[in-house]
This record gives sequence, structure tokens and C-alpha cells, in this order.
Amino acid sequence: MKKKFNVTGMSCAACQANVTRAVDKVEGVTSANVSLLGKSMVVDFDETKTDESKIIAAVGSAGYGASPYVNQSIKAIQEQKKRDLRKKRSKLLISFIFLVLLLFVSMGGMIAMNYGWPNHQDSSYPLIVFLEITLEILFVTPIIVINFHYFISGYKALFKAHPNMDSLVALGSTVSLLYGLFAYIMIIVGWALDDHAMVMAYAMNIYIESAGTILFFVSLGKYFENKATNKTTASIAELMSLTPDTAYRVQGSTIEEVPTGSLEVGDIVLVKPGEAIPTDGILSEGYANIDESLLTGESLPVYKKVGDRVIGGSLNKTGSFQFKVTSVGKDTTMSKIVALVEQASESKAPIARLADKISLVFVPTVILISLITFTAWMLITGLSGSLNISLSIQLAISVLVISCPCALGLATPVAIMVGTGKGAENGILIKSAEAFELMEKADYVLFDKTGTLTTGEMTFHQIKVFAGDEDGILKNVAAVESLSEHPLSKAIVAEAKRRGLTFKASKDFVYEPGLGVKGNGYLIGNKAMMAAAQVSLGLANMVLVDASLQGDTALYVAKAGKLLAIISIGDELKPHSVSAVATLRKLGKKVALVTGDNKDTARAISEKLGIDEVYSEVLPNQKEAIVSQLQSQGFKVAFVGDGVNDAPSLTKADIGIAIGAGSDIAIDSADIILVHSDPLDVVSSIELSHAVVKNIKENLLWAFFYNVILIPLAAGVLYNVQVSWGHFILTPTIASIAMSLSSVTVVLNALRLRLFKRKVLEKEAK
Repeated sequence: MKKKFNVTGMSCAACQANVTRAVDKVEGVTSANVSLLGKSMVVDFDETKTDESKIIAAVGSAGYGASPYVNQSIKAIQEQKKRDLRKKRSKLLISFIFLVLLLFVSMGGMIAMNYGWPNHQDSSYPLIVFLEITLEILFVTPIIVINFHYFISGYKALFKAHPNMDSLVALGSTVSLLYGLFAYIMIIVGWALDDHAMVMAYAMNIYIESAGTILFFVSLGKYFENKATNKTTASIAELMSLTPDTAYRVQGSTIEEVPTGSLEVGDIVLVKPGEAIPTDGILSEGYANIDESLLTGESLPVYKKVGDRVIGGSLNKTGSFQFKVTSVGKDTTMSKIVALVEQASESKAPIARLADKISLVFVPTVILISLITFTAWMLITGLSGSLNISLSIQLAISVLVISCPCALGLATPVAIMVGTGKGAENGILIKSAEAFELMEKADYVLFDKTGTLTTGEMTFHQIKVFAGDEDGILKNVAAVESLSEHPLSKAIVAEAKRRGLTFKASKDFVYEPGLGVKGNGYLIGNKAMMAAAQVSLGLANMVLVDASLQGDTALYVAKAGKLLAIISIGDELKPHSVSAVATLRKLGKKVALVTGDNKDTARAISEKLGIDEVYSEVLPNQKEAIVSQLQSQGFKVAFVGDGVNDAPSLTKADIGIAIGAGSDIAIDSADIILVHSDPLDVVSSIELSHAVVKNIKENLLWAFFYNVILIPLAAGVLYNVQVSWGHFILTPTIASIAMSLSSVTVVLNALRLRLFKRKVLEKEAK
């Protein structure tokens, strides 16, 4: 079974890796997917071998907290995040005030000393230095108290043998403070001994201000990181904000305003012009033009009449109407979209696996490098005859502080979160992080025909009668087809009704998959059905060829072994089908058509579409075999279908795409769900996937190279390079600023995905 938990105490990729490792060790746990961004985890486990308490205990043993997941609305979560940010901002402001005072005292004292005041020979010199350091300690203390959570979290994780980013910050700050306090004591000793040289030696190497700057700049970076990260869910928050808090419920002749949450299935709701629709339903009275752009990406208002489905959160542009509620709460389209986005953001992308492995050993490795740096510089300076403990400590601290596991941990999830949110805005629902990679890698796109590249709305074209009366045959055929939900059947029934023919549904209806239907002694189906029943076609093949060359589907009608008629039914191409196929081919994708139509019909349709490769006369259960065949040849296959009879193919394909789902987005077999029926959305999903994967790679490259380049610099590899201010070294203050900027840079880069636009649709508009 799968259970979701809230996780507290995580601050970086190392934390995420530590929690995952701890839970994976629990007997009975199949998998643990920990989300640093969502501060949560989803655990798949065997309830006969373990339970929630053991999983929570495992997280606790790693130094973190866990509890059963409490479901909250996006609005509530956003409000809580805003409150948390306000608290952090207040703490930052207080820290900043004391940091300014701290730097004024420390920097001012250093500048004054460089200009010879106070002279270290003066009798007042030790007292002035003592007062200066005392003020530094007084000013740094509030900064430490405000940011003490770094010490609690850092040392807790360190003592549990699972160090994290907070451990690095805590160690760096602690070493700065301890050395500063040691120097402070030695200054007092020097003052007592009246040893002015000793006082001056330690006064020039006080790093108390480093502890303050480290804590402040790390907190500042975290603040901007959290602020930027909150924007990654902006698309979903914007969608959720579309749902009004109240609705007008109609009860008889009275109309009452009630909370949207109190609506029940079957309620009648009034929607006025300019108002948002509170929940999903069926329009029962009136008509309207509905703006669904923020739900489906469709820019133009959609005309709705009685019987049409309306989606909660969409906007009524014109006219008042009433609708009957069909779903509420978690069953609404909006809630399902949010659930899918959350599901995707909690999943792992294969590209992130290397980062996860590195995160497990990153912090211990950095601590080791810091110790090596300290030891190396002690040896270097000692062997050169001028032992420099201060420099060794300073460089060791810089290594600790500049290292940034956060950037590694955020590189993938922030891009996934923004990408899924942007997709949802455009009616493209991505169900997992892996789907982005698979979609970008797909080199073969298989399209089902009916309802995917064609409208699926069959039109009756003609009936060619060989024996009997035309209306009589059509009437009897409609009686059988009236019990079928197939688009071809609906076209025949609609034509019979248009002609005013009356009929009763057949009592012995039988559906034969891939062949046709029968009832009342009539056989209505394809050539294979006629062959199985040993019906002679004779010259009827000429009619079939004519229909096929037009791209129509021909249905044979037979009774008692005799062919009575051929019915020709056509299906129109969707407006953007041709341009979608052309664009896919320009992108280097192989495109093929899969259809149950005969060869001539399939060829006629494929020529209109510009598709060279066609699989015709394919039964529903044979589509999966075609996917397998292409995969065996080394292709990464994307299968696009409308969800009808396509579940096996969607599941078998490397990436399954369900098109035209509308409000029915709970299609388990698909990896990507396209809300509306535009084939160009297949292209858009590829464009979005390419943008997301590219963004993830940029983030990971930045995170890797940042650490690979700056850790050696912080360790002093360029110390002998002379610059205007002396030796080239990165002080702890500069290191803390760089570390803060690294994770913020990753988040800001991911936020560029919010600017994503569907290029192919822009070209169409032009």
C-alpha cells in the first residue's frame, strides 16, 4: 500500500537522501519517494511487514520528523507559506540591523588599525581592542539566537551520522565563534601581561563577524530561495483561485448563496455573467460562452448549450445559466488536475539519480575536504617557517560554507513543478517526472485515427442498395445499431432519425470486436465479417473501392447470406491534424497511422495527413503488438489515442498520450493527458518536455560545476595569485554569499519555464 507523510527538518539534497536511505532500510518498504520541495514523502510498503509507526520511527532515527500527511487546499498551503515568509523576513530584518552594527565595529576597527589608530604602543590599546571585541560578541549574539535552528538541525544530523547543509553552516559558524572567543581570551591574557604585540596579533585575526555574515547570508539566500520556490506552484495556485468561495444554489423558486464546499451532486446552481463556475456539472437551462483558457489553454470562449458539460473554475462570459452539479470536492476536474501536478512533482526523474547518489556522500566529503584544507595549510605555513593558524581556519571555514547541496537537490524538482504547472495551464497534464524525459526522447509517434486525428463525429454519406428498399434497410440497420456506442453506429441512427424513420431496438444484439454487429438476422460490419459469414460480395467491391478512395468507411449489410447494401460513412480531419503531423516530422519524429480501416481508406486518410507509414485493418488488440514490434527495433514509441480501446497500447508504449480527455482526466493508462482534442498539443507536449529537460540539465550542470570550481577556490588553490587586496582567497563572508546565490540561481532558472509558450500555436496564429 502507498501512504503519504509530511516530513520536517529537511533543508537540502543531503537531507532528502538521508530520509530516503533510512526509510528504504525498513523491512517491508518497497520504495520511498521523498520530495524536498513538498517536504513530504510517499512510501510504498507491505502492511503485513511494517506500518506507519515504524516508518515514522525510521525518519526520526535519521534526525528528522515525520507524520501522516494532512491534506490541505492549495490556498491554505499558499497562505501558510506567505506567513512563514513574513516571519523569515522579520527575522532577517533584525539580523540585518545587528549585522550592520557588527560590521561597523569590526571593519571600522580594522580600518582604523591600518591607519595606525590606536597605536599598539599606547597604554589604552588593549582596552580599546577589548571593548571592540566585546561589542562584536554582543552584536553577533542576537544573530546567533535568531538563526539558532541551523545549530540544532545541523548538529542533530551530524550526531546521527547523517550531516546536511545545516551541519556545514553550523560547523563553519561554530569554528568562527570558537576561534573568535579563543582570540578574545588571548587578548585579555595579553592585556593582563601588558603584551601589546600579543594583543595586536590576535586582534588582527578575529573572525567573530564571519559567524554573523555566514548566518545572515545563508538565511537571506534561503529566504529568496523559498520566495522563488513558492512561485513554482503559482500556476496551480492561480487555477485554484478561479473557483469561487460561494455559489448560488437554486431550490424551487428561491436562490440562496452558499459556500461552494457545501454543494452536493444533483444540486442546481445559477451562474451569472462574469462569474466563475463553482464546480463541474451539466448545463440544464440557458446557454453561455465559457472561457476555459486557464484550464485548457483554449484562448477563445467555448459556446455551451443545454446538455453540455461545464468545468468548475471556468469563467462565464455571457448570459446567465443553470447547471446540475455532477461532481464536487476531490472529484472535480480542478482537483484532479491539482492531484496530477502534485503526483508529478513528487515523482523522480531518471536524470536526477546521479544527483541523488552524490547527495548521499556530498556533505561528509565536504567536511573531509575542510579538514584536509586545514591540515594542508597548517603544514604549508608551518614548513615555510611562519605557521598561520588563522589562515588555515579561515580557508577550512570557507570550504564548509561555500559548498551547496541545496542546488543539487533543487535542480530537478523545481523544474518539474514549474513544468507541470505550465502544462496544466495549457491543458497538458503530465503524470510523472519521468514522462518529460520519455516524451523528449520519443522518436516514433503512433497515432490512432478515430477521435485522435479525425473528429470522431461520423457523417452518413450514402447507402448503395443491391436488394430491397433503401429506407427499409436503413430502418432495420438502425434498429440494430441503436444499441451500439460506436461512432459509426451513431451516424447511422442519426441518419435514420433525420429521414423520420421509426424503429425499435433489436432484442438479440451482438457486438463482435473488430468485425461489426448483428441482430434481427442482419449482419452489419466489415469485409472480414462478411467473409466469416460466407457472404458473396460480387460487384460490391467496386462501391467499396470508391468509398475507400474518398477516405470513407464502408459497412456491409447482409441477411440470410445475401448482401443487401453498402453504407458509406465519413470522418473529417481535425483542423490542426495536418500541421501537427508536418511539425512532428520537422522535429525529426517518425509518424505512423494505426487504424482499423481497410487499406484503401487508410491510404486516402494518410495521404491527406502527409503520413507515409500506415498500419491498416488493425484490430484493437493488435495495436499493442505494433508498439512492441517498433520497440524491438530500438525505437522509443509514443502512442496517441483518445482512450477508447487504447489502454493496452497506451500502457505498452514508452509514453502514452490520451488526447481529448476533456473533464475525464482520470485515464490511468496514459502518461500524458491532453484535455482538449487538438493534435497540436502533442507537439506542444514535446516542446514543453524539451524545455523542462533542458532546464534540468542546466540546473544540474550549474550545481555540479559550482561545487567543482568553488570548493577548490575556497580551499586556497589560488592563494599565491596576487590581487589588489593581497592574496586571492575567498573569505567565509564571500563563501556564504556565493552559497546563497547558487541555490537561488537554480530556482530562478527554473522559473524561466513560466515564460514557456507553445511555439507551433504562435506560428499557426500568424
